[in-house]
Order: sequence, then C-alpha cells, then structure tokens
Amino acid sequence: MKKVMLYLLPLLFLGLIQSGCLGVRWQEKETYILVYEIEPYSSSGYVLPVPLAQVAVSGNGYSSTKYTDSQGKTMFLLSPGTYTVQISKDGYESVSDTITIYTLELTPGYYPFYLVRQ
Repeated sequence: MKKVMLYLLPLLFLGLIQSGCLGVRWQEKETYILVYEIEPYSSSGYVLPVPLAQVAVSGNGYSSTKYTDSQGKTMFLLSPGTYTVQISKDGYESVSDTITIYTLELTPGYYPFYLVRQ
C-alpha cells in the first residue's frame, strides 16, 4: 500500500501543477479607465465625467477600442503587462499614457485620466 501511495503522490502533484491549482495563475484583470474633464483655470475643483470618449488600449499582444459610458467609465479585461492608453474626444486635447497590470493584484484596477477642453 505504501508503494502505491509513493507512486500516486507524484502523479497527483503533477496533475495539480498542470491544472493551475498550485502557483500563480495569469488571469485577466478587470481594468477600469475613468475619463474626467477638468478646467485648468477654475478654482471650483469640480471634475466631470466625459461620456462617449474614445479609449484605445494596446500592448502585450492586445488591442481594443471602446467608448466611455455616461459616468465616463469603460472596462477592459487585461492580462499582466504594460499597455498604452490613448483617450480622445472632439473638443478635448487627447491624452496618452501607459499603465502596468501586475500579476498579484486581486482587485479591479481603476485608472483616472483627465481631459482639458481645447
């Protein structure tokens, strides 16, 4: 019986490794891009969501374009890596920056971007 267990234990361990039950799994992460309008010379401090802004995300073998909702938000499912985010909307100056998604982050990521009127 002990010999059988000695042979089955390594097989079980290999099966767990292959199924992804052991170690870190590379999963896609909910990544929210938040787009706001700011007034550069205003002292009010208000920021307003920008609906229907075009958000393009590319990098790490991924490329997708979406539009923000009425709250200035859109969501992408991204694997760990570095991505370029480009945001544009008529009447606003375009914005481009990079974001990095890390492997061990378990919660959704929120990345705010700010547009200025032309």
